[in-house]
Amino acid sequence: MQAEKWRKRLFYHVSAVCFVACGVLCPAGGQDELRQLVYHHPGLEVDLGVGLWAWPIPMDADADGDLDLVVSCPDKPSNGLWFFENAEGRTSEHRFPVFRPGRFLGRTVHYVMPSYVGGQVRILSPGYEYVSIFEGGLGQRKKLSVDASFHKPQGRQPKGPKVRHNQWRYCDYDADGRTDLIVAIEDWSFYGWDDAWDQSGKWVNGPLHGWVYVFLNRGSETAAAYEQPFRVQAGGRDLDVFGCPSPNFEDFDGDGDLDLICGEFLDGLTWFENVGSRAEPEYSAGVRLRAESGQPLVMDLQMIVPVAIDWDLDGDVDLVVGDEDGRVGLLENVTVTGQRGAPVFRAPVYFRQQAEALKCGALATPVGVDWDGDGDTDLVSGNTAGYVEVFHNLSGAGVAEPRWSAGERLRVGGDVFRVQAGLNGSIQGPAEAKWGYTTLSVADWDADGLPDIIYNSILGRVSWLKNEGTRAEPRFRESRPVDVEWVGAQPELAWGWLRPEGAGLLTQWRTTPVAVDLNRDGLMDLVMLDHEGYLAFFERVRRDDRLILRAPRRAFVDQQGQPIRLTSGVAGKSGRRKLCATDWDGDGLTDFLLNSANADLLRCVESGSGVWVMVPAGTLAKRNIEGHDVSPTTVDFDGDGVPDFLGGAEDGRFYFLRNSRSQRH
Repeated sequence: MQAEKWRKRLFYHVSAVCFVACGVLCPAGGQDELRQLVYHHPGLEVDLGVGLWAWPIPMDADADGDLDLVVSCPDKPSNGLWFFENAEGRTSEHRFPVFRPGRFLGRTVHYVMPSYVGGQVRILSPGYEYVSIFEGGLGQRKKLSVDASFHKPQGRQPKGPKVRHNQWRYCDYDADGRTDLIVAIEDWSFYGWDDAWDQSGKWVNGPLHGWVYVFLNRGSETAAAYEQPFRVQAGGRDLDVFGCPSPNFEDFDGDGDLDLICGEFLDGLTWFENVGSRAEPEYSAGVRLRAESGQPLVMDLQMIVPVAIDWDLDGDVDLVVGDEDGRVGLLENVTVTGQRGAPVFRAPVYFRQQAEALKCGALATPVGVDWDGDGDTDLVSGNTAGYVEVFHNLSGAGVAEPRWSAGERLRVGGDVFRVQAGLNGSIQGPAEAKWGYTTLSVADWDADGLPDIIYNSILGRVSWLKNEGTRAEPRFRESRPVDVEWVGAQPELAWGWLRPEGAGLLTQWRTTPVAVDLNRDGLMDLVMLDHEGYLAFFERVRRDDRLILRAPRRAFVDQQGQPIRLTSGVAGKSGRRKLCATDWDGDGLTDFLLNSANADLLRCVESGSGVWVMVPAGTLAKRNIEGHDVSPTTVDFDGDGVPDFLGGAEDGRFYFLRNSRSQRH
């Protein structure tokens, strides 16, 4: 009876909010509203995904006898609990059902995690348990007797947060029949956050810590009374992983006691074997999990959140894992019965869903361009993971609501192209090893009639990919530095340990290299931030049949003649500016759209003698889709010759806004 009541509540709420959520995808208002691009492609399957950060809650959410996925997504603009219905049946027969598109249940908060106690799903966030989930999102909650900020960081690093991931779960830790409280803490106070490199590229601050606390319940199930916490020990010392532990206490090796598998802020998982007993746990030193192949078991991205559950109903415990870019994957437990040592899992397989809104990882950086020469506007986009993906317009020119292909990852030299920071490539430290933050332009950089890719990334090294294929089928073999003809030595960034290599351009990280023929001489120039955050013009000239990129000039000024500085931040707060060049207002001058709540218009009001006078002209729309960032581009799907806005948001979606000039056509 209770399950049926829960199911009715869920579907009543889903029906109610779907009407609202559809307003995000298909607004009923005027043309000045931002809306997500939709695939319009029945039958297409894509990776299941929410926005930035996926916190999975695998459960039979609709009480129909099979496992569904509820995913908590705390980001902006896609904050919410999202319900992905499994309509194919029991996961013992369908390990990888194609889920229906996610349906918004209501708002959520950070660090929501499930616990499975006595056949019930119980949902916790720091300091709270939720007693009526799905009624407007997380719904009613009760405050727990433990202070959410009980952990007092002891590190001395002044920069950055002290505690981020703060993960609360239930577990009968000592087999006394009472549910205890488990809290995992990610402590940044020793690591700091930013610019702690020596000249050789060694991180000089402390590590990122991930500790697991236990609060034993000495009360009852209905009136918990928690003792003072202790940290779980492993191998005779505090268990400590690289942040975001996401602890899972389960009998992974089938010997009757509870072992522990933890995730981390990066991409791997660690197993701690219980070598004690069920009532008196004792954990050995951690062992990194490996896949069947013997290779390390890692997720595609980082900030992973594993949740243990018998997904395929075969009697052992699998892992359902959320990734930073909003995807959720299954790590199937394939340990042989009786096998000693660490459990064995298959490499991750990401769940799939029926296609709805286009998505390119997280912090998408789209460019609208006719990629394949068929006359319509396609999309090429980077993202946090460091990939470049191509979305083909399948409808042809002049169709205002195109049908889209799934994103295809760019290949270079036969391999999937990916930029990653590695352990010392990010100014913010080794915790960002798997991020790439690709941002790009598509243009004929070498004047051979074929579209090339010019890109920047987390590294700040501006590079390009030469198209060695055809107009219809671009093909790339290698990445090359964008070389500049410097007058003397290249100016260096005032932070970090990375230095210029030869004539290759090293500038502020995560800022768009805009390839545009700004002076209209038939050659592609470059506009982007210089090493101090000023908007700079790198002019292209032809000399002795060679294309030369001249050293940057601060050629963009305000009406008082002062050069325009788009960021004055240093180290990790530098760069991060996304921009595109366009004649937005139709006056024949090149304007810029800059990242903001959606996009700010920097309008050109005068040009001549190699100087462009720019005036801020406000934000394009009212709605804030920013989160960390919005990356602007322009598109012309309907072929009316007027550029419309498209913004890649933190949630990986593309948000469209028609230019007000188009409304007059």
